[in-house]
Amino acid sequence: MASFTYNAGSKALQDGTVDWASDTIKIMLVTDAHTPDQDHDHIDDIAGDEVSVSGYAGGFSGAGRKTLGSKTQTNDTTNDRTVYDAADPSAWTLAAGETVQAAVVYWHDTDDATSIPLFYLEFATPIATNGGSLTVPFDAAGIAYTQQ
Repeated sequence: MASFTYNAGSKALQDGTVDWASDTIKIMLVTDAHTPDQDHDHIDDIAGDEVSVSGYAGGFSGAGRKTLGSKTQTNDTTNDRTVYDAADPSAWTLAAGETVQAAVVYWHDTDDATSIPLFYLEFATPIATNGGSLTVPFDAAGIAYTQQ
């Protein structure tokens, strides 16, 4: 499966539930056990497949979930879409033991049952953790977009 925008995330960005510029937007890592689904409405639909090796503290308040900074939202009138971007998150140093399949960018609300997934970013090749650094560099054109 390729990267995509979650249906609930698209709606939340478009109806103002989520304010990309001022709300807390985070990124989390999921393993290859995860079956991505655009119909996932909340992070608790995804959290069971979150990375759980040493060096990644998962869960709602876990430090493994990183807050995105320098967020921008721009209208691309040439392609009729809204582009969402942010600074690349700092690297994770993850112990061996799992294979990371993707990152999920989400709106961080009061708990996983109300936090909304926005974007699923699948890696070209799943990454086996080995005690080294794992980075998620965002595309120069932006993290993702919603199409008009």
